[in-house]
Amino acid sequence: MGLNQLKIAVLFPLREKQEALIALCEGHPIEFCWTPYLESSELRTSRGHNMGRNVENLEVPDIPSEYLEQWLDCKGIVSMDLPSNPRELFPNARWFQGVSAGYDHIDAAALTEMQVQQTSARGIASAAITEFVYARLLQEIKHLRKLDDQQENKEWQVKFGNQIQGKTIGIIGLGSIGSEIARKAKAFGMTILASKRNVDDDSAISLVDHLFGSGDVKNMVSLCDVVVMAAPATKETENMFNQELFSSMREGTIFINIARGTHVVEEDLISALNSGHLRAAILDVVRNEPLPIEDPLWDAPNLYLSPHCSVSFDSYEENAVALIADNALRLLSGTKLKNLVKD
Repeated sequence: MGLNQLKIAVLFPLREKQEALIALCEGHPIEFCWTPYLESSELRTSRGHNMGRNVENLEVPDIPSEYLEQWLDCKGIVSMDLPSNPRELFPNARWFQGVSAGYDHIDAAALTEMQVQQTSARGIASAAITEFVYARLLQEIKHLRKLDDQQENKEWQVKFGNQIQGKTIGIIGLGSIGSEIARKAKAFGMTILASKRNVDDDSAISLVDHLFGSGDVKNMVSLCDVVVMAAPATKETENMFNQELFSSMREGTIFINIARGTHVVEEDLISALNSGHLRAAILDVVRNEPLPIEDPLWDAPNLYLSPHCSVSFDSYEENAVALIADNALRLLSGTKLKNLVKD
C-alpha cells in the first residue's frame, strides 16, 4: 500500500546534492527535513560490534529539541547512523534508508520490531572501493612505495615490479563490491576465484573462473596470490582470518580487507607479516576505529593502512541521492524498495 504524503528526516549531512531532493518535492507529496546527526567513529565501531546497540554507553551527539519535534511525524529516515531508542524518536517511521553499504552498526532488530522497511546503500560505492583496492595492490606489486622513497632520497636505483596479469585473486564475498573487484580482475587478466554461500548463483558463476562454497575458503586461499575480503560482518565471518587461515595461504600472498575489521585476528595478521609469510597486507578497516596510537598495527612490516576511506565522495553523494529519490517514490507508490535489508 502506498502513501498519500511522505515526510523524510535526512540525518546524513549532504554536502552538495540537496537541490536534487528539493526538486523532487515540487512534483510529489514529499517533504524533507534536514536534521544532521553523525556519531563518532568510536561509537559507530562499538555499535557494529554489538548489533547496533550502544552497550558501552559511549557519548552520543546532542539532538536539538527542534529536531526531535520534526522527527515525530516522519515516515522516512535517511542516515548513516541510527540514534538509540528509535521507537520513541521516530514513532511513525515506515522506512529507514542507510547511506552506507555496511549495516552492522544499525539496530536492525529495533527497526524490525517497529515494522520499518530497511534499505542499505549497497552498490553506490562499489566502483570507488574497487579502484582503491587495485590502487593499493598495484602500489605493492610495482614497488611504488619504494620508488617514491628513492625519489625523495635522490637515489637512482633500479627496482623492478611484478606483473599482475596471470596472478590468481581470491575474493571472499561476491556482493556488489566483490563482483566489481572480480570484473576489474578479469580486465587485468587475472585468474579469479571466489567464495559465496550460494554456489549455484549463475550471475556469480559467470564472473569467476571457479566458485567455492563458503565452507571451502581455506582451500581457495591456498591457491591465491592475492586474497580480498569483501563479505559483510556476520557471526560466521568474525575472526575468520586467523593464524590457521593465514598459514593456509601461499608464502608471499597479499591480503586485502575492505570489509570489516572484525573479520581479522589482528595479532595473527601481524605475526604473518613479521614472519614474512605474507608479502603485504592492505587494510582500509580495523577492529577498533580510530586505531589507537599505541596499536601494534602501526608498526607491522609492509602493512598499508588507511582510515576507512576507500569510498570517493565526488560520486558517492550523487549516487546516494539517486537511490534516496528512487526509494522515496517507490514507498509513495507502494512498490518494492531497492536494496532491502534481509531480516
